[in-house]
Amino acid sequence: MKHNETYWIAADSKIIDGKEFFQYKKVEHIKKPIVSQFDILLEQGIITLDHLIKRKSSGSVVEKETIFKIKPNSLDLLFPPS
Repeated sequence: MKHNETYWIAADSKIIDGKEFFQYKKVEHIKKPIVSQFDILLEQGIITLDHLIKRKSSGSVVEKETIFKIKPNSLDLLFPPS
């Protein structure tokens, strides 16, 4: 896994006088994913795969990145409580 440890942060954003301010609402620390769960969660559609593609002005396309996403309410299925 690319990120063995990370933080998920929830915040509200507000623009005041052209500057962006954040009010942090929640932070969640996750680490040591249960790698054996990954394939199962992928099969169940809980983890999805997105291909980020960019179309050039010439009309051709280039794959920019491939990312995995997990439903936010399912993090505990992949990461044990920290």
